[in-house]
Amino acid sequence: MSENISFGDYLKILIKDAGMSQHEFYTALGITKPYFYDILSGRVNPPPPELQFKAMEILKADSTARKLFFDLAAKGRKDMPADIAKWVIDNPKAIESIRNRMDQSSTGGQKNG
Repeated sequence: MSENISFGDYLKILIKDAGMSQHEFYTALGITKPYFYDILSGRVNPPPPELQFKAMEILKADSTARKLFFDLAAKGRKDMPADIAKWVIDNPKAIESIRNRMDQSSTGGQKNG
């Protein structure tokens, strides 16, 4: 599956693959029918991270499906993938490591000072 698919189209596939109806899914997710169809059509951004994680639990998506789901949601929200953001939040030392790499790339690998 390609990242050229829309978030809404991919969500439809995941729901179908899970053997659920769309009604069962959005009811389990706790969102309204109009909001759900706005998400599918792209009229609104993909849902916020907490709903993304809940959707993945409901759909029991595998690792590959989860990665694409989070990537497409991030693209639609113009945000960092929710799974990556959660990992960084849960691992504070990762922030320091990322910043060190950023510093190294911006200085050509040489420390300033």
